[in-house]
Amino acid sequence: MRFEYEIGPEEYVASQVLYFKLSSGRKRLRNIVIGILLGVFLILVALSRGDFRWDDFFLVSVAIWWLYAVFQNLFPSRYYRRAYRTQDLAGKKFQANVNADGFEVVGDDCTWGVRWTGARVKGENDKVFIICSNGGTIFMFGKKYLTEQQQQELHRLAGL
Repeated sequence: MRFEYEIGPEEYVASQVLYFKLSSGRKRLRNIVIGILLGVFLILVALSRGDFRWDDFFLVSVAIWWLYAVFQNLFPSRYYRRAYRTQDLAGKKFQANVNADGFEVVGDDCTWGVRWTGARVKGENDKVFIICSNGGTIFMFGKKYLTEQQQQELHRLAGL
């Protein structure tokens, strides 16, 4: 099966968020809870002393920054939207050839080939299919570039 596709901002964000969820699993929730508890603990330590000094102000500032970073982890889409601009993907077209052995993607500058046994993370959502190779490359295929039959075939071949 052959098809041509692009990676627009919506596909990029959807695929990165999907990969983030699939690869971190329950660790993500655990890390967020621990991060929130640590931030609150730092604030309580700073406020527990009777007088509020410059080192307490510094500790509260670090705790607020820490909590901000933790909450950014809850909603990574904003970060990925900004990151898309730095990826040089806008307007680039890719050709994919998918078969029972694996898939090959041809871009303007490079060609990648992955056997299905070399795919460690595979998933889909309402916008994209993602396949992450053992080498760490995330391949994203926007569903809007695939017919319903091609989506079913990719779903079957990838083992989703």
